Parts: sequence; structure tokens; C-alpha cells
Amino acid sequence: MIRLWPRTLAGRLVALALLAVATAQLVVWWVFVDERHWALARLGRERIVEQLVPAVRLLAATRPDEHEAVIRALATPSLVLAIDRQPIVTEEANVRHPLARRLARELGTQPRGVRIELATPEGRFAGEDEEDEGKPWRRPRVIAAVSIALPDGRWLNARSVPTAPVPALARPYVAMLAILAALLVAAVSLGTRRAIRPLAGLAEAAERLGRGEPVAPLPETGPEEVRRAVAAFNRMQERLSRFIADRTRLLAALGHDLRTPITSLRLRAELLDDEEAKQRIVETLDEMQRMVESTLAFAREEAQAEPVRETDLAALVEGTVEDLSELGLDVRLVASEPVVARIRSAAIRRALRNLIENAVRYGKRARVGLVREAEEAVVRVDDDGPGIPPDKLEEVFEPFVRLDPSRSTETGGVGLGLAIARGIARSHGGEVSLLNRPEGGLRACLRLPLATPNRPGSART
Repeated sequence: MIRLWPRTLAGRLVALALLAVATAQLVVWWVFVDERHWALARLGRERIVEQLVPAVRLLAATRPDEHEAVIRALATPSLVLAIDRQPIVTEEANVRHPLARRLARELGTQPRGVRIELATPEGRFAGEDEEDEGKPWRRPRVIAAVSIALPDGRWLNARSVPTAPVPALARPYVAMLAILAALLVAAVSLGTRRAIRPLAGLAEAAERLGRGEPVAPLPETGPEEVRRAVAAFNRMQERLSRFIADRTRLLAALGHDLRTPITSLRLRAELLDDEEAKQRIVETLDEMQRMVESTLAFAREEAQAEPVRETDLAALVEGTVEDLSELGLDVRLVASEPVVARIRSAAIRRALRNLIENAVRYGKRARVGLVREAEEAVVRVDDDGPGIPPDKLEEVFEPFVRLDPSRSTETGGVGLGLAIARGIARSHGGEVSLLNRPEGGLRACLRLPLATPNRPGSART
């Protein structure tokens, strides 16, 4: 499908400007052609007086048998003459035009001896019919018809026609229009590109910020609207950074404060004489300790301090699978494509480990594949477990949500693995999703945007 309307702002402004200029020029051209047509018509009528007055006087001074020769000598491409017994302008078609009174005055005859009929815009006359086709004065675009009574009772019939038709589009006009359009396109394109250049930097900065990369404040340049947008982005980035820093400090302090009472309770539990009660209290305190540490890791996202680099994602996935396999997990790599993505390697490794460990824990084994889909790299982790009810596929991403009713840390974690994996993926501009496979089992998909080729300042790992 051919897209006629441009997608870019510069293209749309150029198209609108050209459309406005074309419309204005069409109106000007229409007025110009119309005015020129009627100007030529008026000029032709004026020339009738200059040509007919000498013609009538010459006919009056010559013999009747010489009139035909005189007519042929006086006829011009713009004036068709003939002598007939009847006038071509009837009484009904005769108009009282100043040109008729002027001819009568110049010839010294009665006004009724001069008849004139003006042509319609189509070049036809009221008295024309099919029989006029063969007559010598039947020409296209006739301006006026005149009948003048001669002394011998005959009539001198004349029709004035333009020597050349009005051109539809003159070459100078077309050249002027082309030059105007070229100058307009150049001016609008240059001005628009200079105006929206800060927007391109803003879009790139927003993309980098969405991937968790550090972004320096953007220079506030360009038109007023663009400067306001850039300033709003800089303020938003500053507030987000301050909010994350405040949240991290708050949770770090909370974790530090919680460790102290947990340690104190563990020491007091050791003093109990009831071994069974002591064991249960210690297990509960251990679970609380793991929850605190997991909560802090989830909130702080310690990997945020790691720089973003262009990384061979296939090598990272293969290395993670090998490491977990050596630890005794039933995991293997089933497919891998060469893919490069801008990521924080440690963070993505952690997210991948969480997905694989969940697959092994709840689905017995994990099969990992890396494929390229459009502009994304997709890591698929399949298991052979019972899957998840469709209404729970999104709920399991909430922190501390577990489908295991026992709530035991021996059969599962504290319910933060999927939440951490999704948080890491979204910090890279990606996503983590779950779906039940038709053949059975669950599939976890980790999607990451591909690296942009030749991006300045990128590093390969």
C-alpha cells in the first residue's frame, strides 16, 4: 500500500505548504487566464474600429465589381470580412454597445446602419445554426460580429477572432511555480529540521532512560514548545532519580534496622530449653531473614549501578545454562541465535536464573532457547509442569505472590523471583511474560530490544 501522507513532521509541513501554494497558484492562474481572455476580447473590439472604418471608406470609393478584391486585400487573420445581401447580425441579436455608436460616428452614418453582436464566453452567437458551418467567418473563439450597411444596399459583415488562443500555462509561469516550490521545500525542510533536532535527542534520551541507562540533562534549545518539552523531561528525570535514591536509602535503612531485632531474637531462641520450639523459631527467623534480603534486592535493584554495554546475548544465555547445569539443575539449551543487545549482563543473568530455577522447581526441567523476533531478542524457558491457571498468569508477577498453598521455602522461594525478573527486563525496555503451552507445561519469555548498530559510545562484551 502506497502511503501518500508523510509520517515525519518535516514531511507533513512540506506537504501542507506545497498544497497551500498549489491552491493559491491555481486561483491566481484562473484569475490570470480569465482576465487575459477578456483583455484580449476588449483589444479585439477596439481593433474592429481601426480596421472597419478604413474598409468601409475604401469600399465606398471603389466600384462594386472591385469590392471582392478589396475584401480579400483587407482581410486579416484577426478579421474575417464578407459582403452579403443580408446582415449576419439580426435585429434581435443587435446590442446597443458603445462600439456601435463609435463606428456610426466614425463613418458618419445612422446608428441603425451599424449592428453589433458580442460573443458568449463559449465563442457562439445567438443567431448561429448548423448552416453557418461552411461560411468563412465561422471560426473558434470569435470576439464580436459586426454588420454595416453599404450605400448600395448590401451589408459588410465582419467577425473578429483572436490571432492566438490564450495559453493554459505559460512557460514562465510554470518555471516560476517550480522555483517557488523548490525554495519553499528547502526553507521548510531546513527550518523544521533545525526546530525538531532537539526532539530527536529527547526521544533517544527517553529511550535510554527507559532502559535504565544514565542520561545527562539535555540542553534546552529550539523553539519555545520544544524547550518546554525538554525542560519537562529534565525535571522528570531529576525527580525519578531522586525518588529512586530516596526509596533505596529508606529500604536500606529498614533492612539494617530489621537485621538487629532478627539477630536478637535468634540469640534469645538459642537460650530456650525446648528444642522443638527453638527449632521452629529459628526456622521462622531464617525465613524472615531471607524475605528481608530478597525484598532489599528487589527494591534496590543493585544491578542498576552496572553500566550498560552491547553484549553477546547468545554467549550469556549459554554460559548461564552451563552454570546451572553444573549445579545439578535439569536444564539444557535447545536453540540459540547470534544476538547482540544493550544490557547490564549481571542483571539479565540474574533474571534468567530466576526464570530457569522456577521452571526446574515447578516443572521438573527447563529447556532454554534464544531467537530473534523483529526488533527483539526473545529468551524462551519451557518446562514440563502443570502450568498456571490463565487468570493467574499476571498475578504471579506481584511481589510475594505464590501459588504454592504451603507457603514453604523448601518448595519455593518467597515469591519475588518473577517480580525481580520482570523488573529487570522492564528496566532494559523489555518484558517478561508467561503462557501455557498447548502441548503442556509453561513457557516464560524474556524479551529484550536489540542493540542499535553503530551507536556512539557503545562497548562490546
